[in-house]
Amino acid sequence: MPRIGGILLCAGYGSRLAPLTDVVPKPAIPFCGVPMARYARYYLENAGVSELGMNVHHLPDRMVQAMNDGKCGHRDIVVSRENDEILGTGGGAARVARMMPDCDTYIIYHGDVLCAVDLHKALESHLESGADVTLVVLPRPAEVRENVRKSLGMIGVVDHEIICIRDWFKNGIRLDEFLPRCFSGIHIVQKRVLDAIPDGQNVCLVTQIYRDMLASGERIHAWEPESEVFFADVGTPATYLDAQARCLATPESLPQLARGECLYKAQNDTVLSWLFGKADIPKSLQILDNVCIHEGSILPVSGAIKDAMFCREGGIRRDGTWIV
Repeated sequence: MPRIGGILLCAGYGSRLAPLTDVVPKPAIPFCGVPMARYARYYLENAGVSELGMNVHHLPDRMVQAMNDGKCGHRDIVVSRENDEILGTGGGAARVARMMPDCDTYIIYHGDVLCAVDLHKALESHLESGADVTLVVLPRPAEVRENVRKSLGMIGVVDHEIICIRDWFKNGIRLDEFLPRCFSGIHIVQKRVLDAIPDGQNVCLVTQIYRDMLASGERIHAWEPESEVFFADVGTPATYLDAQARCLATPESLPQLARGECLYKAQNDTVLSWLFGKADIPKSLQILDNVCIHEGSILPVSGAIKDAMFCREGGIRRDGTWIV
């Protein structure tokens, strides 16, 4: 069995989720009371990775703190600090991989993605395929299928092989018949793919490395879970709140780390909101010590909610505006 490394990508700015990301790196923002990247760490560690690393750039100390607070993992995590310039998914992953040189295969997991797939099965399929790269794919939401080729996340699959990403087709040959899929944010790659990326160079895995592989006719394997899994690509305040609303509406869909927590859903309004703070939050509305969720426009809390915690004074509504 090859030695497997896990790589968490946590260096992005998360600009679409501002102003939350002005004070907290996106992968550290709590999801049902748990920093998002901890879910990725949970799934990677349960997949049996031998080593685990992550890259950081935006608010790096806050990101490291979020991953180290409490009992969130059973091994040390290697940290690559991209101090001068962000290196992209490829450059960032390659630098982390060089810090774990004994691994043969790497599972790369975007820290701001929540995807409860069985990584054991994904890894097994990757190794059996003999491909250098496997992407974990999921069905496209019905509402986006009409414009499937306009989305960077569009993946075309034929016989478990990726034949197109967006408008980039294998060997440059356009096909009209393929399964439209979306990218989950989870890659499995062989060491040689990352070794080929020059250190310190800003490289995107999808738009550069995989695009070149398609152009040259190289095989990119596609793995898809057999049944529906919880998935959320948190990009904006609306998708952030919607994903948590899904969890509250169907507790059985909660990612593993959030299960068993005390979740409360107030019924006095149709606007779902998050408030962050440490004190003076009604106990009946708490999720852990510093996160509260409610459906009203305002909660009767004091000035204890400070920017030293997770956001500016107040909370965030579904439309992205602050509650003060």
